[in-house]
Amino acid sequence: MKKTIVGGIVGGIILFVWSFLAWVLLPLHEPTLHQIPDEDAAISALQPLLNEKAVYVFPKMPPMGADQATVDKCIAKIKRGPVGMIVYDPAGSDPMMPGQMAVGLIVNILSAWVVAWFLIRSTAVNASFISRVAYCGMFGVFVSLFAHLTNWNWMGFPVDFTSRMVIDALLSWIIAGLGIASIVKMPKEAI
Repeated sequence: MKKTIVGGIVGGIILFVWSFLAWVLLPLHEPTLHQIPDEDAAISALQPLLNEKAVYVFPKMPPMGADQATVDKCIAKIKRGPVGMIVYDPAGSDPMMPGQMAVGLIVNILSAWVVAWFLIRSTAVNASFISRVAYCGMFGVFVSLFAHLTNWNWMGFPVDFTSRMVIDALLSWIIAGLGIASIVKMPKEAI
């Protein structure tokens, strides 16, 4: 148990540092985050319409049980375009809020702890260092398949954004795996 906790803390710190590098210092995600032309006009148009923190989609499919004419009208709007999603907060926020940083670190540590927990319960824990790192790296594959490719398929996320998120997930878990695998292993006398 101690190894999984220490591995989770080390892996979580590595994930946190990597995320900072990937999002702030390296040009990994910047090219995929596009600015709205005439951003001030778009914000002015949204403010009187959207007054709660939410995810808005457009056009939004009608609720289950809606009449066929309403459904057909919405499908025509979707086919015609545009379609999109807005993650909106009317109150705004500090882009580098200490609370968000703390929560981010905790989430990273918990995520790395789960991977360390799975590793210590797998046959990979008896394998070489590289095999243990690869085992951790497979969680990047899992995240990519389950989250990023799912969002690309169902939510229409662009290929450039999705591919950068996949690269980030794979690198995150390989790099975190270096720390986790150095701690979560069978003692030499047990092998």
